Amino acid sequence: MKNSFTVSTLIIFLCLSSVLNSKVFAQAHAEKSNAAFYSDFYAMQVRPMTFQITYNWPATDRVLIRIKDGDRNLLFTEKVLVYKKYEKLFDLSTFRDGQYTFELFDGEKEFNQSFEITTITEREVTARVNEVSPFSEL
Repeated sequence: MKNSFTVSTLIIFLCLSSVLNSKVFAQAHAEKSNAAFYSDFYAMQVRPMTFQITYNWPATDRVLIRIKDGDRNLLFTEKVLVYKKYEKLFDLSTFRDGQYTFELFDGEKEFNQSFEITTITEREVTARVNEVSPFSEL
């Protein structure tokens, strides 16, 4: 006696794949004041996590630049000789999320530019249907 049994089964697998993408942004806070507008001091984001500080026509030949965190801790300081212009790129990719401030002093004037670093996490869910062909058992 030949026993033939055919089992037809449809199996649906739902695969949830969570893709975790982290993006970090540094954003300068726009503080509009007449002193800042006419100061020739600019803090501009030129690439993600990279700022360029530019200060034209300093009043003295020495410029002091500092970066402080939200708790007023000093993270970076530099005193340089300048002639007509101070310009430097700052890579902020090693900074943690939080509030920070660029400070520039030239002996007569003081400028501040605050910025914030935030990490944004994106999640993506992908569903796939896997179909298993019917099989027969002999």
